[in-house]
Order: sequence, then C-alpha cells, then structure tokens
Amino acid sequence: MDPLTLCLAGIAAFCAGLLDSIVGGGGLILTPAMVNLYPDFPILQVIATQRTSSIFGTSVAAWNYLRVVRLDRRLLLVTALAATVCSALGVQLAKRIDADVLRAVVLAVCVLLAVYTAFRKDFGQRERLPADASAVRRRSGWVGAASGFYNGLIGPGTGTLMVFGFVGVVGFDFLGASALAKIANVAADLSSWFSLMLSGYVAWGVAVPLVIGNMLGSYVGSKLAIRRGDAFIRKVFLLVVLGLIHAVVFVHKQTA
Repeated sequence: MDPLTLCLAGIAAFCAGLLDSIVGGGGLILTPAMVNLYPDFPILQVIATQRTSSIFGTSVAAWNYLRVVRLDRRLLLVTALAATVCSALGVQLAKRIDADVLRAVVLAVCVLLAVYTAFRKDFGQRERLPADASAVRRRSGWVGAASGFYNGLIGPGTGTLMVFGFVGVVGFDFLGASALAKIANVAADLSSWFSLMLSGYVAWGVAVPLVIGNMLGSYVGSKLAIRRGDAFIRKVFLLVVLGLIHAVVFVHKQTA
C-alpha cells in the first residue's frame, strides 16, 4: 500500500468519475490504471475494488442530476429493478461464454453506436418521450434490463449503452438519459458487486482512495454536464464510444 501508488490510483479514480458522470465509460480510465498500478491483483479483485468506488461516485452524480432533472419515481423503480435482476443473470451467463465471443459483440455494438450518433446530429438534443407514461416506464424497463444484463455479462461501457438506450429507445434528451442511467447503473453495479464483496475480492485499503477520488470526479463531472447541456454530452458520448472501440480492438490484439 505505497502512498504514491494510492495517490495515483485516487487521481485515476477522479478522472474516471469525471468521465463516467457525464456519459459513462469511466472503466476506460480506471481499469488499465488499476491493472498497471496493482499488477499482482487478480482481475476479479480489480473489478470488485474499482466497482466499489464507482458505486459511490455514480450515486453522487445521480444525486446532482436528480436535483435538476425530474423523473417519475415509478420509472426509477422499474428501471433499477430490471437492471438489478438482469445484471445477476448476466454474471451467470458470463461464466459459460467464450471471452472472444463477448469481445466481438462489444466491438459490433460500439461501432453501430458510433456510426448512428455521428450521423444523427440531432440525436439526444431534445426530449421526444411518448405521451403515455406507462410506455415510458415500459421502454425504460427494457433498456434497464438489457443494459443490466450487459453489465453482468461484460461490464465496460454499461453507462454509455444505457444513455444511448434511454435516448434512442425511450426518447429522453441526453441530460435526462444521463440522470436515469446513473440510477440504473448503481443498481446493476450493486447486484454484481455484492457477490464479489462477499467472496472477499474487495481490497478495502485501495478502495478508500478510489472512492474519494471517484466521488469528487463524479461531482465535478455531473455539474459540468448540467451546466453545458445536451450538445456537450453528445460530443463526450461519441468520444467515449470511439474509446471503447479502440479498447476492444487493443485487447483483441493482445490476446490473439
């Protein structure tokens, strides 16, 4: 537990929280940082420890968003519940599927997201919700379920996929989608993190500075997103999706 290493981990967590609170994708920063700073950690310990920080950081971002964006409580409950249940199912399936297949799926999804977002200039710039509130809840539940399943099955980029789903499928603008995604993401993370924590995978000595850094980054990032609005979030979203594509290709080359 070298102080300098802990400090660097905290800085990485701050940057991850900053990015994640805007549009997801914090794992693009924190996962490689943790692997390099703590090479002796098994991958499950890396995931469990950094997920501890993301739960706290995402909760801070969700609080900031919900003070500005009004969302129906039943909508929040349905979406969070769907994400929680399906995240647990995704974890079980992940144990039975070849990793190369999962990487191919992630790459294909990310390419489609990037192309669609790049060519739809008005994507997420204004709210286009169905007039029927039950339709909004139903669609949000399906997005929460699919994203939660992805969270348990694969993990990285869950928040980004949630934002895309809430904009493209439900009709939220980027700000509203980011707010709802934070709630659903916390629920999905808690579902998978709890079993890892009970199995002893959380390195609490490292998790503490990660939690502090991630919470600070999430606070700053969510405030920035609220102040700058939908156009800013769209640009960050596209950058994160391109980053996910690069990350998946890099991992594929390293393991080929």
